[in-house]
Amino acid sequence: MKLLELNNAYKVQDLDINDDDACRELGVIVADKCVIFLDQPLDEKRLYEIQTLWGSPSRSLMHEAVSEQKLQGSHWRELLLNLSYISSAAEGFQDGMSRVSYAKNKRGKPTGIFTNGELNWHCDQQSCEQQQRIIGLTSLFGSVNSQTSFLCSARVYESLNHDDRTMVDELISVYKWDGGSMSKDLIPSQMEIIRYNMVPVDGMECALLDQTANGRKGIKFPSHSFHKFRGLSEEESDKFKRHLWSKLNKPENIYTHNWQDGQTVFMDQNITLHARPTNVKDGDTRTMARMVSFLDKLYPNQLKDECYLWKGEKLGRDEFIEIIDRERKQLFFEETGIA
Repeated sequence: MKLLELNNAYKVQDLDINDDDACRELGVIVADKCVIFLDQPLDEKRLYEIQTLWGSPSRSLMHEAVSEQKLQGSHWRELLLNLSYISSAAEGFQDGMSRVSYAKNKRGKPTGIFTNGELNWHCDQQSCEQQQRIIGLTSLFGSVNSQTSFLCSARVYESLNHDDRTMVDELISVYKWDGGSMSKDLIPSQMEIIRYNMVPVDGMECALLDQTANGRKGIKFPSHSFHKFRGLSEEESDKFKRHLWSKLNKPENIYTHNWQDGQTVFMDQNITLHARPTNVKDGDTRTMARMVSFLDKLYPNQLKDECYLWKGEKLGRDEFIEIIDRERKQLFFEETGIA
């Protein structure tokens, strides 16, 4: 296996994708380098198999709770239906897998989790203070003339001066759902899916300093739905956020990939952002397989006790779900007029 350096990203060459031991070694490389490309075609089955060699499949808390009907009621019906459209699109659907596409199913419903327009910088489940995740993204078909940009923050964090690094080490980001600013083109069903992946309830918090599964430190930059930093005013928070972004948003930190069918990227979700700078509205066939997993089989101590930070409190899974369920029910009653 050879590693070719790109621009704050890497390409792996001469990998036997059917060799499980070699694929485990690939997972270790992803944990350290953050953004890794393969030119070798992967079908959805092998994408799933490779990432489950690395760790457990990952789904966002509320997607899992609603899909498995641990939460029921008319106030969750729309999200349940929307999740069923995207989950049924992946061939041989497995836990943790979905598709990024604007192709529609027989009922005329989009089968992908995102719109076909541009997507601003983001990461998976960005407001969650919980474990290291990897996304695998394989271009199945229709990907030509589309791009994805990647920004790993490790090098920038390592280069910060003492004052800036101290701020990053100590600050806690507070999130508030902003209505979907990551894309102007989200349709209501996708908006709901993304909301309950990204910021299911206002007041969620996570540390600005984060790390990959092998301990490489970086910045979990609050790219959207950011409210403020705990202990700072909104004005102070926006000023420091802009200052950090001026250091991150430089050509030497960003790799933009021009997709061809049959390519795969594996990307860290703790200290790495990605974006779609191109609008693919004229290419509705563009279809990517998407897998999310942990790295707990490679790094057994990586998975911590599941907890969530909300308004300065550390909450367990069930307690946090109850808070979101209560808020969702109240919002549903207000919108429908049901007493």
